[in-house]
Amino acid sequence: MASIHIARNQQTLGSFGEEAVREGIRTGRFTAEDLVWREGMPEWKPLGEMAPQWGLETPPPALVMAEGNETALMPEAGQEPAWEEREKIGFFPAITQTVQAVLLRPTQTFASLKQTGGLVNPLLYFVLLSSATFAVSALYQLAATAINPALFAPQLQHTPKAAFSVILIGTILISPALYVVTAFLSSGITHLSLKLLGGANRPFETTFRVICYAQASASVFNLLPLCGGLIAIIWASIAIIIGLKEAHGIEGWRATGAFVLPGLFCCGTVFAMAAAAGISIAELSKLGH
Repeated sequence: MASIHIARNQQTLGSFGEEAVREGIRTGRFTAEDLVWREGMPEWKPLGEMAPQWGLETPPPALVMAEGNETALMPEAGQEPAWEEREKIGFFPAITQTVQAVLLRPTQTFASLKQTGGLVNPLLYFVLLSSATFAVSALYQLAATAINPALFAPQLQHTPKAAFSVILIGTILISPALYVVTAFLSSGITHLSLKLLGGANRPFETTFRVICYAQASASVFNLLPLCGGLIAIIWASIAIIIGLKEAHGIEGWRATGAFVLPGLFCCGTVFAMAAAAGISIAELSKLGH
């Protein structure tokens, strides 16, 4: 059956399967006052009203604080990713589990993504994993170039091997700083696209988390020689679109549009500039005659 979208205080908590909702009701994560929607419903309705119709247990009411009528703070929505539990499960198991979850179970993973917790954890994951995989792929390139410069680096075949090695190693050393810039830049542009398409149901932090965990996890394909980079780009694109859809609780077309729109804008800008330059050159040539 279709996933159940759940929202609280005008903020979406994500989309969940019936088993996840049933477990959330049992643990108190979801309450009767939470609003729910699934495909086919004309509008959002309280979970307490819909749960019996869907064969779920009746959820408890929201807890009320002793001093007033305000809803008590509920546990933070989401349990993913394992990376943020690395102090408990270990550094390398946390990386392995996060990569597997993002690449093999993106829908469930991003639907259960922690919506808060700061930018440090996802940024650290992104920088560490992306820099490490880039370094390995760069060393592949270095070794391949040493064997056959004309095949693997035709544009640099007249460059001394020592100079090429220095350039490559220098790029590896500065890559962490470049990835920090990339994380904020790509996340900012994507979140702006979401706003333009009316799909930014969560704050910038949510988009930042999706971008960092999706791109870094897919970067492991860079460890594959030759075609690994292309696979990484394709897999990261799919994971980001799914992640935006689930984390923001939006339709697939909005998530896809937010991911594609920046690229279309850049291509359109380049095309417009090239066209303008061509027209200008043509006009100048007429004047010359």
